[in-house]
Amino acid sequence: MGTPELSSRELEALFDQSPVAMVFRDCELRARRTNAAFRQLTGLPDEALIGRRPAEIVKGGRIMDTDLIERTLAEQVMNAGVPVVGMRLEQTVDGTRRVFSWTAYRVTDNGRVLGAVGSFTDITGPVRAATALRPAGARLDLLQRAGSQIGTTLDIHRTAAELAALAVPELADWVSVELLDPLLQGEDPLNADLGALRFRRVAARDAAAADMAGIAVGDLITLPTTVRPAMAFLRGESQLARSPAEIKQADMAPDVVRALLDRGVHTFMVVPLTARGVTLGAAVLGRAEQPEAYEEADVRLVSDLAERAAVHIDNARLYTREHDAAVALQRSMLPRDVPPVAGLDIAYRYQPASAAAEIGGDWFDVIPLPRGQVALVIGDVTGHGIHAAAIMGQLRTTTAALARLGCPPGQIMRQLSGLLTAHGDEAGATCLYAAYDPASRRCWLASAGHPPPALRHPDGTTEFIDLPPGLLLGAGGDRYPAIDRQLPPGGVLALYTDGLIEQPGEDIGAGMSRLARALAAGPAQSPDDLCDSVLASLAPRPRDDVALLLARTTTTTL
Repeated sequence: MGTPELSSRELEALFDQSPVAMVFRDCELRARRTNAAFRQLTGLPDEALIGRRPAEIVKGGRIMDTDLIERTLAEQVMNAGVPVVGMRLEQTVDGTRRVFSWTAYRVTDNGRVLGAVGSFTDITGPVRAATALRPAGARLDLLQRAGSQIGTTLDIHRTAAELAALAVPELADWVSVELLDPLLQGEDPLNADLGALRFRRVAARDAAAADMAGIAVGDLITLPTTVRPAMAFLRGESQLARSPAEIKQADMAPDVVRALLDRGVHTFMVVPLTARGVTLGAAVLGRAEQPEAYEEADVRLVSDLAERAAVHIDNARLYTREHDAAVALQRSMLPRDVPPVAGLDIAYRYQPASAAAEIGGDWFDVIPLPRGQVALVIGDVTGHGIHAAAIMGQLRTTTAALARLGCPPGQIMRQLSGLLTAHGDEAGATCLYAAYDPASRRCWLASAGHPPPALRHPDGTTEFIDLPPGLLLGAGGDRYPAIDRQLPPGGVLALYTDGLIEQPGEDIGAGMSRLARALAAGPAQSPDDLCDSVLASLAPRPRDDVALLLARTTTTTL
């Protein structure tokens, strides 16, 4: 039994009762039939619709882009037979905007074109929801990018500049980042005069100009604690000015207000940079070219960015403080003056790692021994920071005590290794010990995993003394054999730490070759000048600590 065909009456009911607004147009694009949903959409009765083209349907002006509708129906749907599916159209009636999805297709009968059916689906709600979500998506994207673009280094100024770069031009046309000056001096952020706050501008950015007129990085800004911006800052609160009039009333320094208004800034916000309960500074953002005034939602977004930046700034502050403390501790444990030694001209340099790297535990020493002999020592504690510097101090003190007792090099190494093993915290160190007798120019050397010493001959040729490397101190080794080597008159013995020769991704042999060339090419007259020449050539800005000890033998005998 076949499926019964729908009658004309049933088809008419299907068309008329559809909740989707529908209209049938003839080949001249005139409406021949509409349904109730279409009449409700237009707000017109059938008498005002039948026989009219889209452009002739008017209510308070055109309600849609009827030129587009007629052109698309004539050229694409009627003539080419290509349907329109989901074209977005907007309708505005009495100031109310609605959005529709329009679909239209050609109707034929045995090849003869009868007209076209068009349907309209109201998508105003979903479009509004998507529009409302778009700013939230953009803000989420900005916060995600902040995670990778802010805090790429442990450098306060670089982090502040990264915050400014992220904010311009997406959030602002003009940005200034200002930190409490005591923080930059290594003091507690609020350890300042109770009557005033001192800020230092550490970053600034303008979307329209490379230079910010009237505003310069490095400027010092002083605010009495009685003015509103200072009081808001101390409470950790943001400030918002939505107009030039509010900017004038913001109670900021007159030169700052003048610079903002001259720049054309019409709205601005001041957001504190707070980390771990401490307010470190503030970010000032302003809009000039962007016409929208800041709102509370903008303040919340910038506050999230500022909080992330503040954590990185505080990390950099704490790291810098520890770095400086470690450098001070390490310098205090290194010899201030090398004692004069008959038969040797001695020069030394200690260069801490650059501020971007952690301080290590490099050390050296020159220890006078009985019978006119001398011990030359150099070493490097594994690890970084204050802990490494403290271990270095213990090793240096112990080495000096054992050397003065007359212990041979191998025994000294065993004692030092036992000292580190007793720490029980995986501490380790390399060390090179050389006992020299000026009378015979003989040198006894022992190594605990340290790079071999270099010997520059009087003719400038340079070699590395081959000696058993020994195990790292603290690694449980008990055999550190020493070798006996006679040094030539006028020869230069070079002891150094690995920061002088190592480069990331490079074999240590390449660094040793560079050192040999630098020693050979350097001035022969003065060990001091040779020290400077070698450091300038190999370690102008070292990534790791560098200790260098040069000893030139003389013809003086005892």
